[in-house]
Amino acid sequence: MPMIQFNNVTKVYPGAPQPSVKNLTISVPEGETCVVIGPSGCGKTTTMKMVNRLIEPTEGEILVGGRDIMKQSSVDLRRGMGYVIQQIGLFPHFTIRDNVATVPNMLGWKKERTYQRIDELLEVVGLDPVQFRDRYPSQLSGGQRQRVGVARALAADPPVMLMDEPFGAIDPITRDRLQNEFLRLQKRMKKTIMFVTHDIDEALKMGTLVCILQVGGVLQQLDSPSHILSAPANKFVADFVGSDRGLKKLTLVRVSEVMNTELVVGRHDQSADELAARMRQRGEDSLFIVDEMEHLIGYVNLEDAQTQPGQRASAILQHPIAVTEAEATMKDAFSQMLSNGIRYLPVLDGQKRLVGMVTADDAQRLIEKKQPALSRSAS
Repeated sequence: MPMIQFNNVTKVYPGAPQPSVKNLTISVPEGETCVVIGPSGCGKTTTMKMVNRLIEPTEGEILVGGRDIMKQSSVDLRRGMGYVIQQIGLFPHFTIRDNVATVPNMLGWKKERTYQRIDELLEVVGLDPVQFRDRYPSQLSGGQRQRVGVARALAADPPVMLMDEPFGAIDPITRDRLQNEFLRLQKRMKKTIMFVTHDIDEALKMGTLVCILQVGGVLQQLDSPSHILSAPANKFVADFVGSDRGLKKLTLVRVSEVMNTELVVGRHDQSADELAARMRQRGEDSLFIVDEMEHLIGYVNLEDAQTQPGQRASAILQHPIAVTEAEATMKDAFSQMLSNGIRYLPVLDGQKRLVGMVTADDAQRLIEKKQPALSRSAS
């Protein structure tokens, strides 16, 4: 049974020349992320808001967990769903703890259970509870406020999450990091998510399903990202995705899938003589340097190691120009390489430990590779 089901759903606003959504039938299986996308006026936000009855359908049926949403209390329905929006919507006069506690308090949770859940979620979204729980939204950066918004949406552990351009108002670097963190979270949580965006690259990166709508809320294709790219259903979908579908193939591949994990590294307390000998032995001109926790702290060039033999690695290392994450897409990584004029990137995990390396050659091979469609029908 799908977690979210639209059956011939239409939404008509009074006085509008055409429906906002017309005869929409889609299924979102449990644990999948369905990204809804299309041009302005296609009804993508209306579609998402009908799931929790912020907007009510004119015709048709919407089921969540097999139950008709129109036969439930709208208040109870919304309490069972997480909701994240672009503007975040934190209460400015509430502390971070009180913001995250909003739904648990409504549900009558005991204070001890609520506080434990708050601290757990702040850790999950990368915010130290001791440092952040008693702050106010105005004391946080935009990216930090967005993390709190995600934590608040997860507070009551809802099976369904609705996300309306959640990363749209954030700078590109922070946006990439938040996307990657959310992908890590979703791998663990396996929530059923309906996610609205206007960015096709974000749709391909975040979705296990992509729902493309035409103006008037008419479904054009609902399919896996790989099939959207390899077999667009019609000219509209092909034009909407863009002519650079070969390059967009990089969005379908995670850095973790292609990175070289058999790295030889140096330690911060090793001598330059040791490092130079190791690089000459392996035919390398540089070596990543890590600390005792495997955290990347920089790299040492062969030339520097040979000309400063009495130094320790920590004294002659250089800091990486850029890094990437295991959950990032190869398109993210390749874009970083092009922007910084480099041919490789160290790869860090969620704890900032060095776990691998990807190169521009890896990206080039993926672009040139002719891959069969990895179709997962979702009609």
